[in-house]
Amino acid sequence: MNWSPSMRATRREKLQQPQLSLLDRRVLAFDLFASDRDANVRLIENRMVVTRKPHDCVLCGEGIPAKSRVRAQSECDRDRNKVMTFYVCALCCAAIDLSHTDAGAALEARYRRRA
Repeated sequence: MNWSPSMRATRREKLQQPQLSLLDRRVLAFDLFASDRDANVRLIENRMVVTRKPHDCVLCGEGIPAKSRVRAQSECDRDRNKVMTFYVCALCCAAIDLSHTDAGAALEARYRRRA
């Protein structure tokens, strides 16, 4: 639905900026590649999505089934002219949220599953 002058202001605000839960805000604020960032990589999009097909989690390496609510971060590598999307599973999203209170212990446990 597009914006219309006849819409109430509250409805317009909801359309222009969807509401995110506190969990979503914390998960989206987490930098996936903080220490391993290339200079020629540009962030395109970072949002919570529902998957249409299976993917692998970039943090723990486990499979993400279709119809799962996950974080998807799309980036463009300017050197190779390639767009990549990285998915974070629901368990890793919960670990990211817990990292604010447990000093990252749950997130480290999820990282170790990849090795």
